[in-house]
Amino acid sequence: MLVYKYPRILISFIFSFIFLLSCDDANYQLDNEFDPENLNLSPPTIFFHPSQFESIEVGSSDTLELYCYEVQNAAGAHLQIEFDAEILSIDTVLYGDFFMNGVNSPIMFTDQEDGFLNVYLFLQPTLGISDASGTTAMAKLIFSVRDEGLAPIRYTTRTSLRDKNNYPIQLNQYGEALINATN
Repeated sequence: MLVYKYPRILISFIFSFIFLLSCDDANYQLDNEFDPENLNLSPPTIFFHPSQFESIEVGSSDTLELYCYEVQNAAGAHLQIEFDAEILSIDTVLYGDFFMNGVNSPIMFTDQEDGFLNVYLFLQPTLGISDASGTTAMAKLIFSVRDEGLAPIRYTTRTSLRDKNNYPIQLNQYGEALINATN
């Protein structure tokens, strides 16, 4: 008799019971090969993203990001990049999000000569922000492929990150990238 008196309650109970039994937690595989956690890096470190270009045709362009991984309290950086200037040309350098303070863009200037690119980045401090921390792109390189061959790209030993007092930030690793330029 109770069932006939309260059919809405019974139907709600049945649907709730079925819904609760059908829910499972998602089990995601965190295996993206480009995630810093999967690159066998020991933070703090800097690396290139992506670290490898399987095949880029001569005459085409692409973007390479200069990334930092769990870097703390950086106020400036000198990133010196060595590359094969016979195979690649660096066309444009853009600043990334790492040295953005929410109000001002970072100060950036570059120079390039004989297969070396120097990127100088400085955070513009505000009253509340005087340094940057985290994992993201410091800069982005737009490059063109000039000739075929394997073109390694690496940070040189002159690369350094500095805190707001101009003390060096110790980095555990400097990543490398490889571009396979094809015809």
